[in-house]
This record gives sequence, C-alpha cells and structure tokens, in this order.
Amino acid sequence: MLAIKDMVRVLSAWLADGRLVDLVLARYHAPYLTRHRLGVIETRVRFIAAAFAVLTLIWIALDAATLRADHWPVLATCRVLAAIVCIRLIVAPAAGASRALALTMLGIVVAMPLTLYGVSQWLLTGIPLDGLAAVNGNLYRALPWIALAGVSVFPLVASEGLLFAVVIASAVAGIQFLVVGVNAVEGLSTLWVFMLATAVYLFACTIQLSYMTALLHRANHDPLTGALTRQSGVEVLDLHFRLAWDRDAPISVLFLDVDDFKSINDNFGQDAGDQALKGIAAKLHALLRQADVVIRWGGEEFVLILPHTPMNGARLVVARLVGDSLGTRPDGAPLTASIGLAERQTDEATDWPLLIHLARKRTRAPA
Repeated sequence: MLAIKDMVRVLSAWLADGRLVDLVLARYHAPYLTRHRLGVIETRVRFIAAAFAVLTLIWIALDAATLRADHWPVLATCRVLAAIVCIRLIVAPAAGASRALALTMLGIVVAMPLTLYGVSQWLLTGIPLDGLAAVNGNLYRALPWIALAGVSVFPLVASEGLLFAVVIASAVAGIQFLVVGVNAVEGLSTLWVFMLATAVYLFACTIQLSYMTALLHRANHDPLTGALTRQSGVEVLDLHFRLAWDRDAPISVLFLDVDDFKSINDNFGQDAGDQALKGIAAKLHALLRQADVVIRWGGEEFVLILPHTPMNGARLVVARLVGDSLGTRPDGAPLTASIGLAERQTDEATDWPLLIHLARKRTRAPA
C-alpha cells in the first residue's frame, strides 16, 4: 500500500511540473535529452544488431539438425539475409539528432525476428514436431515475445513504445490469420497476454527514460538556481538560433548582470548571495513564458533566450523585468540588474555568439 502511495505521489509531482508529458511524448524534450536519448537508442541498436547477426547464423546449425531438409534451407537463407541487414546497420553512418532515423534503425531490428517468425509459421504450422524439433518450433513461436522484450531495453517515450507494440501485435495477428485462420478463443487469449506483456514493456521503457531524464536534468542544470548551465545553455541557444535562421523567424537574447552583487557576498556572506541568486532565478522563471530559456552564464550573470520574439516584444520583457523587482537585498534594498538586448533580424546577426556579444555590450542599468 505504501509503495502505491509513493508511486501516486511521484506521478502527481511529475504531472505538476510537466515531466509526465515528457514520458509520453518526445515533442517537448530539451535538446540535450533528445541528443542523449537518440544516441543511446542508436548505440543499443548496433549492439543488438551485432548480437542478432551472430546468434541467427549459429541457429542455422540447430535448424539443420532438427528440421526437414526442405524446410531448414529456406530458414537458413532468411537468416543469412537478416545477418547481412544487421551488419549493414552496424556500419551505417551515425543518425545524429535524427529521431526518425534512429527509430527506423530500431524498426529494422524488430523486423528481423518477426520475419523469421512469419517464415517459420508458414513452413512449420501443421507439421508434427517432436524432441529437439519441437523445442526449435517453440523457440520460433516465441520470437515476437523476444522482439517485444528486446524493445524494452530502449529509452522510448510511451507513444513510441506503443507504436512498436502495435506493429508487433499486428504482424503476429496477420501471420496467424494467413497461416492458421481465425480462432477466436486462441486469438483473444493471445491478445490478453500480449496486452499484459505490453504494459510491463511500456513501464520498463518509461522507467529507463525517467531515470535518464533525472540524471541529465541534474547534470545540465545549475544546482543552486535551477537554470541551465552555460554548457547546456549554449547547446539550446545554438539549436534555437538555427531553427530561427532556417525559418527566418525572430529570436531575442537578453544578457542580465546583477548590479553590485559582490557587495552582498562581502557584507552579508556567501549564503546570502546564494539566496539572492535563487530568488532572481525563480523570479525570471515566473515572469517568462514556458518556451523561454534561462541560463546561468556565470557568477551573477544570466542569459535569457526568447524564441519567436521580435525586438519590440523583447523590450516589453525588459520593461516587465525592470518594473517587477527581482527581489530584495539582505538590507531590504531592491535587487536590480543591468540588462542588454539583441535580436537576430534587427541586428542582422549571422550566429548566436554575435547576439551574446551585442547583448552583453548593451548591458545597462535600468532607469
């Protein structure tokens, strides 16, 4: 009972801050998460393809020893072709940040055991098997389940995992219909077991993804303020700038430097300075849109990325930051910051470093 309560509490927290959506859809993933997740998928695809190529060739010996002479050569031919496809996957160029390509590579790996399953059912259904031949036949019938279990080692969002489960279930149902025909009782029982297995498989996928997300969030966010670190922020800024360039869309960058911050540390201690920075970051997140990005550039400096925001819109953001206090200093005085602004189209910037340079150069104390 306690475990169920803990799970409900965790899921409620994820739902409150939007992380539960990230377990279902990849659309809103941060760039660093997308890059790492796709890299893991690609690496595991190559590893599984290598293992499958070796095992599927070794299996030819079992087929030759247990199956009829007019059956095993057909399966051996399919296995050799499957091994060639797997080798092609192993040496294929890196998918990079292409989600479609990474999932396509995974789909090809899943198709290999399903193809062998279909050919084996076409050859062996209705043929009496005993001894090692019966064991071999049962192994072939287990291939769809092995494929489902194999996909569970990948950090997929639930929508991706469900797509692969539907593909596997549809392939099994189609093969059974073509080879055996309609058997309502057997079909329903298989469907029920497959649904239970799919639930466990989806849970395994999302658990991996949530663990990966937590680790990457910790590595890419400043532990004090919760803003992106400079390293991960540069990656996000580069992505947003490239998207704006490709679409000829506006993107604004604000450079924010907390005024006279050193005096807080000198007069009231580092803990007071840390609390001031935490308060500023919280205020920035509260005032900005969900799509905007806050980066701790270094020390008391922050960079704000405002996608799809022209110069006049960015000026409104600056006015809002100036009008609403960023907090109070330990002595009760308001916390202020010098703010500089640059925008891609207005400043005719050809790269994001120029935007940072211009915004920093234009930093000025608010009136």
